[in-house]
Amino acid sequence: MSSFVNILTRVVERGQYVLSEMEGKIDVLWTEGRISQQDREALLALAAQSADPNYREAKTTGERLTALETESINTMLAVTELYEMLAGGGE
Repeated sequence: MSSFVNILTRVVERGQYVLSEMEGKIDVLWTEGRISQQDREALLALAAQSADPNYREAKTTGERLTALETESINTMLAVTELYEMLAGGGE
């Protein structure tokens, strides 16, 4: 599994998304050739399994700020994981 797919897997496992939107993003990555058909199928299955059914898109300004903060933290975690992998600290 490539580092890119490994990071995508971790993001999907967190479950903080609207399932249909995540499926769309995965399909875009596949269409662009950034992930294989096999990775696409695995990510779509994982997304369906991991999605938080209570998650909803933020509506108020406060909710949007909280969502952006959460997304920023998730991005920082993913970048840190990628750096550690590239530096030889990961699996």
